This record gives sequence, C-alpha cells and structure tokens, in this order.
Amino acid sequence: MKIIVFLPVLIVSAACGASSSIGPAGLSGWQGLSCSEVLETGRLRLGTEIEYLNTDNGSILTVPLQGCWGAAEDIELAAVLPFVPADDAFDGSFIGDMTLAGGWLYETTRGGTALKLTCRLTLPTGEENRDTGAELAVGGVTSTTFLDFRLSMSGEYALNGQRNPFDDKIADVFYFTGGGSSYISSDFLISAALNGSTSGEFRAIASTEYLLDESFAANGGFSLGLNDFENFGFHAGIAWTGDGF
Repeated sequence: MKIIVFLPVLIVSAACGASSSIGPAGLSGWQGLSCSEVLETGRLRLGTEIEYLNTDNGSILTVPLQGCWGAAEDIELAAVLPFVPADDAFDGSFIGDMTLAGGWLYETTRGGTALKLTCRLTLPTGEENRDTGAELAVGGVTSTTFLDFRLSMSGEYALNGQRNPFDDKIADVFYFTGGGSSYISSDFLISAALNGSTSGEFRAIASTEYLLDESFAANGGFSLGLNDFENFGFHAGIAWTGDGF
C-alpha cells in the first residue's frame, strides 16, 4: 500500500523538477546549473537575461541571447550569443564568444535518475583580451530526484586555444558543477550550485525561477567568487517555451 501511494509522488516530483529556464551553454537547466533533461522533440526555448559581474579589473554587463531546440527524440541543440553593452574591465567588443552545444539523453532509470551526454564548441567571435577563445568540450550531466528535491552534477573536459591559438599552447581544463533545485510552490523554484575548474576558479550561484504562465518563466539570482569575494554578480532574465518547431 505504501509503494502504491509513494510511486505517484515520485512521478509528479520528477515532472515538477523540469527546468523552464536555460542553463549553461544554452542547454536545459538553470543559471550555473545543468540538468539531465532535454527538450521534447519540436519544443523551442528562447531566453535572454541581464548579467552584471564585478571583477578585479572592473565591471562587465552581459546580455546573452539563448536558444534551445528539441531537435529529435532525446536530443537538444543550443546556441548562445552574448552581447556586452558595458565592459569596464577589458574594454572589449560589443559581441562576445558564441557557443554551440548539444545534449543527448543517454539513459533514464526509475525514480528520476538520468544521464545526459553533452558537447560544446565556443567560437572566438569576441575580442582576445576579454573572451576565452576557441574551446571544444565533451562531458556529462546526471540528475536524481527525491520528492521535491533534485540533485544535479556535471563534468566537462575541454581543450582551449586560449587568447591566441597561433601564439599560445592549447590548454586542457576540466569543469565541474554540483547543486540542487527544489520547488517551493507549484510555480516558484530555487536552485543553488557550486561551479569550479582545474584552473582554480570556484563560484557559488543561487537562482530563482518563477513560472508566469505555461510559456514564460522569469529568473534571477546572484553569484559569488569563492576564491575572491570581490568577484560577485547579479542576473535577471526571462525564457519562453513553445511547441511546433
């Protein structure tokens, strides 16, 4: 009897854990936190946000245009093109490095646990002094759900051409993320994540997501550099999801 009652709760919780925002590299997730789900075939998600970041060199204001598309069963494709209207830190160009990404839902098990394999290509469309340059990465994301809490972890191995691949040696780096998300109510979610890399960068990110209706979701939050507390930021944005594409 307990199993009969508990099973529908798990099914509903897994569905409620679905993202309505856009995560790292434009794939499904939240700000700074990837998740293992992919958009259903034909679904399209478009979003943008305003992100303010304070660094040791100055402040940067970024407005990325993001898109994620359910291209086929268990496959989603994404693109991110960042615009930088204000850059006091590096005095860089108005356009930053563009990112193309893909995710394949490799396996899903009972109880909401899943594994998504990812790939990413960052194109050097921004200026050398600010943006990271060409980067090719492969990785994976796993998530598991228990009641109304979802735990997600991801790892990504990347080869980076650095600021100038013709003058610098190609560097390799491993990115990792761990965090969780949970619905406080049927239309309000919070998430928190720790991001890091083998290059020594560590950042904590906390976000909220509010479902305005069936198509629109608003989000916002803040980030903090754990190896330098002066590196902090704020973000706020909106995402739209529709069918028939």
